[in-house]
Amino acid sequence: MIKNKTNPTDTELKVPAETGEETANAESGTGEQTTAEGSGSGEQTIVAGSEAPESEAPEAGSLTDESPTDDSVSAAPSEVPEGSPSGAGIPESNPSEAEASDGAPSEAGTLESSQSDAAAPENESSSSETTPSETPAPENTSPEAETPESSPSGVSATENESSPSQVQTPGSEIPAVEDPEEKKKKKKKRRSLLAFWLSFLILAGALGGIYYYGYQYCQTHFMPGTTINGYDCSDMTVDEAQRWFDIAAKNYVMNIRFRGGATETLSAEDMGFSYQPDGSIDVLLQNQDETFWPKYYLEENHYTITPTGTYDPDVLEASLRALPELQEENMILPEDAYIQFRDGTEDTDGEFVIVPDVKGSTIDLDQLAAGVGDAAARYEEMVDAEEIPYAYKTAGTQADDAKLVARCMDLNDMVGASLTYVMPDKEEIRLNSDILKDWLVKDKKGRLVKDEEIWKEKISDFVQTLADNGNTVGMKRHFNATLQGPIVVEGGFYGYAVDQEAERNRLAKDLENCVKDTRTPIYWNLPYNEETEYDGIGTTYIEADLSAQHVWCYIQGRLVMDCDCVSGTMNDGHATLAGVHGIMFKKRNALLQGLMPNSSTEYEYETEVKYWMPFYTDVGFHDAWWRADFGGDIYLKDGSHGCINLPPEAAEELFSYCDENMPVVVYY
Repeated sequence: MIKNKTNPTDTELKVPAETGEETANAESGTGEQTTAEGSGSGEQTIVAGSEAPESEAPEAGSLTDESPTDDSVSAAPSEVPEGSPSGAGIPESNPSEAEASDGAPSEAGTLESSQSDAAAPENESSSSETTPSETPAPENTSPEAETPESSPSGVSATENESSPSQVQTPGSEIPAVEDPEEKKKKKKKRRSLLAFWLSFLILAGALGGIYYYGYQYCQTHFMPGTTINGYDCSDMTVDEAQRWFDIAAKNYVMNIRFRGGATETLSAEDMGFSYQPDGSIDVLLQNQDETFWPKYYLEENHYTITPTGTYDPDVLEASLRALPELQEENMILPEDAYIQFRDGTEDTDGEFVIVPDVKGSTIDLDQLAAGVGDAAARYEEMVDAEEIPYAYKTAGTQADDAKLVARCMDLNDMVGASLTYVMPDKEEIRLNSDILKDWLVKDKKGRLVKDEEIWKEKISDFVQTLADNGNTVGMKRHFNATLQGPIVVEGGFYGYAVDQEAERNRLAKDLENCVKDTRTPIYWNLPYNEETEYDGIGTTYIEADLSAQHVWCYIQGRLVMDCDCVSGTMNDGHATLAGVHGIMFKKRNALLQGLMPNSSTEYEYETEVKYWMPFYTDVGFHDAWWRADFGGDIYLKDGSHGCINLPPEAAEELFSYCDENMPVVVYY
């Protein structure tokens, strides 16, 4: 018995067996069979899985002539009586559809059994166990189209096409008949699409051709909107663009400016000038971007190059030689620079300066021609002859000569000091470069130098000038005496006295260091004050009238004390020295000693005093406690050794008023 289970993927097949029951389970993708013997069963069972290989699937049997002629063919029975051919089975899929040559669907034929189906029971019964590889593959079971004569219903093929009760295999479909109008539309659509692609290819080819032409053109021609040095070079080759510069070269003019401002003009013919290509235009063309050449129709390109030219040296020199600036009678020879002293003014000091060289106007023709030719080769419109190296002949020593500059600096260092001395009478004596330059002497080469011996002599002479103008010691002074009235007093040691040795040493050092200063000379003696009354005596002083043997003391013009005195003896050479002196110092309780004549160790006298006020060497005011009388003519025979003796009380009072450097006016 054969059972067709409801599961389309699982089929159970039972066949009788003599010895026992054999069961074969075909599982998906394995192709294995299992055989089992039952104790009392005489059946053999084969189970086919849903994924069993085609070689194991049961083959479809053919329909009998007694099949019904209904509108549809029913499925094969699920059970077959025992003894029927074991190869009969159910088809696994719908039969395929076949089309007639005119495109109409053909009638589905009945299923036929292949010859291999009849042999299937024998193969199954001959062996109790069969491997998948041993199972014979089923033949093509697709139904074939039947002719009208074989149709069981006796209906023609034409009738079957239109009959709604057309017989077909299970699962088959009847294809629709294509409308002729639809065919025309499809054909027209295909033609339109073909025309579109043909047009596209033609357009693409045309654009490609245009691009290729522009690509090649851009490599040999300047694109539209191109200018070089202002010349329109659009659509020109390099040779065509260079013609612009050939024309410009013929019209080229060179202007030459000479020293002094004169200007001369030379034409291209005067120079034998012509354009000389240097490859710069070729470079511009090579720099064009041929890949993106269409962009040049949207933009302009303006280039500037420096063209080059060539000239005939002989023609140029002949033209230059004929110019008036190169005529010998019009050219001035250069002069060397030199050093000169420029005097100062009341406010400024003089100094050594460099007198510039005279450049002159003498021209070197060869150098000028070379410079003009080089400028012409660069198409320069103007060239300055002074800017051409060595076109003008120069002086042997120029103002910027390093040696000359250094020499000028040295001279200014020698005389660079500037000293102003303020003298007692407020007069100023200056020592600066205007004086120092005259202290220099010329050497054998005619150069100014400093001779050390002469320099020292000049310093001594200058310091002596300071002393002559600054010393007031011993000068004649006009004085208004208390008893005698206006008198002239001369001599003494009061006032200014320049220390010449100290000043010489200081001055030599300051001149070496170029010191600039305003100062007073170094003095070894200074007055009590800077008052100008009585020729520098002032209004504070001590007055001693030795003819009257009387002493007065004035403080700022006011008499503060006076007394009689005894001065040095007139008859034995101890007379008190007249003149204007100054208090050297004052001292209490001093021992006065007088050396014996022609002796340096023996004293003629030794006297102790309480108030000692010397005004020159060993002469001064002091108290004379041993005297009882003062004044009169005592000094004529019984005077002192030169000092002015005072009564003790008067000496004490004068001691209280006097100061160091206070003027002492002594006269007879």
